[in-house]
Amino acid sequence: MTEELQEQQDLVEDLLGRLADPGEKVRETAAEALAVSTGDEDWRPDDLILGDGIDTIAGLLGDRNVHTVGAALTILTAIASVGEEEALVERGVIAVLEPMRDHRDPGVREKVRELLWLLSPEVEDVVTSKPQDEY
Repeated sequence: MTEELQEQQDLVEDLLGRLADPGEKVRETAAEALAVSTGDEDWRPDDLILGDGIDTIAGLLGDRNVHTVGAALTILTAIASVGEEEALVERGVIAVLEPMRDHRDPGVREKVRELLWLLSPEVEDVVTSKPQDEY
């Protein structure tokens, strides 16, 4: 592992640890830092997925701080957007998101709708293949 990758992994671990801090401002800052990092062209969700980060981030969805909730939704959406929807579904994220459709904050409601759309495609969006008839 290169030194740069190790530094990134250490940073993600540090921020994940801060997400469980009792201080609201600490959680908010850590969540926003992780959310900003998802915009980096080299960002990969591997460290979050392998390090129980999804559970930690999903746990923030019930936070009373709207900024923390919004940052958590941004991170989860970024994970889904790079093809890791299954990791979120397996961790029960849809069940956490469903009651949030009626969240008091319109920005949070919009992010919830976007993420649910990524995680649960409509029936008509699912492509099924039919075996070719053999002659």
